[in-house]
Amino acid sequence: MNRMLPFMCVILFTSTIIAQSMEPSSASTCVDSDLKCSLWASQGECQSNAMWMMANCRRSCQSCQGGDRAWKLRQLLAQSNSTSSSNATKNVFVESVRLNHVEMDEAKQMVKVFGRMVFSWNDSKVSWDKDQWGISWLNFYWVQIFTPQLIQINGPANNPGTITSKVLAANYTGQVYMWTDFNFAVPYNFVYTEYPNDYQRVCFKFDDKRYFSVRFSVSPELSNKQRAELTEVHISGWTVENLSVTDSKYVISILGDWKRDPFDIETNNCELCIGLRRNAVYYYTEIMLPALVTTLLSICSVLFQLSHTQYGVLAFSILSQILSLILLNSRMPTYTSSTPQIVVYAGFNLCTTAILFIGSLILRKLALSNNRVPPPHHVTMICDVIERILPINNSKESEISGEGEYSKVAHSFNILLFAIATFAYIIAITAVFII
Repeated sequence: MNRMLPFMCVILFTSTIIAQSMEPSSASTCVDSDLKCSLWASQGECQSNAMWMMANCRRSCQSCQGGDRAWKLRQLLAQSNSTSSSNATKNVFVESVRLNHVEMDEAKQMVKVFGRMVFSWNDSKVSWDKDQWGISWLNFYWVQIFTPQLIQINGPANNPGTITSKVLAANYTGQVYMWTDFNFAVPYNFVYTEYPNDYQRVCFKFDDKRYFSVRFSVSPELSNKQRAELTEVHISGWTVENLSVTDSKYVISILGDWKRDPFDIETNNCELCIGLRRNAVYYYTEIMLPALVTTLLSICSVLFQLSHTQYGVLAFSILSQILSLILLNSRMPTYTSSTPQIVVYAGFNLCTTAILFIGSLILRKLALSNNRVPPPHHVTMICDVIERILPINNSKESEISGEGEYSKVAHSFNILLFAIATFAYIIAITAVFII
């Protein structure tokens, strides 16, 4: 027995070597069958011609994960899967969104957004025993298992958005994840009502091109903004304030009774919306302050009570407003579907100042009138009430020489005119700058 022991050890060792030599290693099988595989892979053939490339250019297409065991598992799962459309609607979750770049073209009224989205869904046909295969995760190429065929449904016809699948992986439980890079473009009518501090909300709608075959749902983490990444987004002249992804219930009503809307069968299945505010650093210094300063000059000119100084201040205010309108016109967009509130206020300010200027000239002419007929008694009583409420007039220190009987009336109505203008200014400033 002792003599047979060395002989048995030699036989066992020899059989082990033969078995190892007969079993192909993962390193030896992870090779390209053609010298041009690397060139084809760089040209995107791994995605456009996935079935042939993954089988013959494993190294260039990085399809060697797990070695031959993973490859055999892919083939087994692919045989049990059918990528053809079925009558069933598959529920796909939008797990996360990250924005990389946003382009705002106000001349063409177009908005483009670039980023990445992660989708997940459960497919019972893509599950395996991880103890048997020794694999927990497995990556696929697109023709092997079911994947959503995503398209943008509200993009322009000449420049439609694109959604490119980058990574497709599955867990042994049948949970499939897909990482996609998207490039959306949408025509958008910019709203300039609050320009240059305007806020724009742009929405991009996407769906599966096989209508009603996929039902999109937003994950709770994404709804709570936990998986919405905005920190690294690049955009010029704007700030991205918020991002939201919403799923639509419209597909359910269409499937239930399409006659409710027979003219628009397209589904608004999922919608990505971003809120942007113009990054107008010059807003206060170049637009808001000139408007408020000229307003203050116009109102305070009443302190000079029908003197030459009052007319000079009003004339200077009008000139300053015209210059600020020229600056505002250079900042305004070329096309606008709505009138900005700052332009409305600038027009109101200029008109009010012009009315005050013309009214002051008329009242000064009244104050210098040589008419010896005294004003009516009820007019004098109104002037007394105005002086008691707004004690600005001081006839003893008046700069006007040769005053007539109507000097007191002119001064009182001048104060009343500016009081009405001040009240109108308060309403306008509240409506434009505060509310």
